[in-house]
Amino acid sequence: MRILPLLAALATVAALGACTEETACTPSEAQKKVADLAVKVAEVGAADPGKLLDLTPKLQEVTEKAKGAGEDLAAACKAMDAMMAELSK
Repeated sequence: MRILPLLAALATVAALGACTEETACTPSEAQKKVADLAVKVAEVGAADPGKLLDLTPKLQEVTEKAKGAGEDLAAACKAMDAMMAELSK
């Protein structure tokens, strides 16, 4: 499934953020968001695989934003929050 590599990339971004001093989104908050997002993706995938398939491009976009965020965890967290809201609809 293509979703798992995307979540792995988000987790990597969150872990790399541990190198920053202080941000609007701490590394532990980012890691929690990754874990929460992974659970939500699994729930949506089990309940409505079509919805998850439809949201895959957006999930890929979130992953790219998170990768491009570098040490700016605030951008990564904002992208994960938006994806979580989209999955919760």
